[in-house]
Amino acid sequence: MQHRDPVCGMLVDADHAAAESTHGSSHYYFCSTTCRDRFEGNPAQFLGNTRNESDEQLERHEPPNTTVNGITAPKFGSAGSGGAEFEPVPERHNRD
Repeated sequence: MQHRDPVCGMLVDADHAAAESTHGSSHYYFCSTTCRDRFEGNPAQFLGNTRNESDEQLERHEPPNTTVNGITAPKFGSAGSGGAEFEPVPERHNRD
């Protein structure tokens, strides 16, 4: 099972962790003995950063561009957008 190192945030496999520590009733896994030593020096500093990978919701990022009616442009607020993606396309006139 994967666990997040509470010091550096790295994912650590419980079976291959470089170090482990118990604080209170919880057991923690570390990528290195350096991270474990920092944790044991001040556990309260790092306890807010612990989550199992299975409990973690992935961070979502929106793409920097938007496509409307075949026109791709930077999202509103991006440099250069100016809302151009919402401007109507000029009419086409046929010359007969």
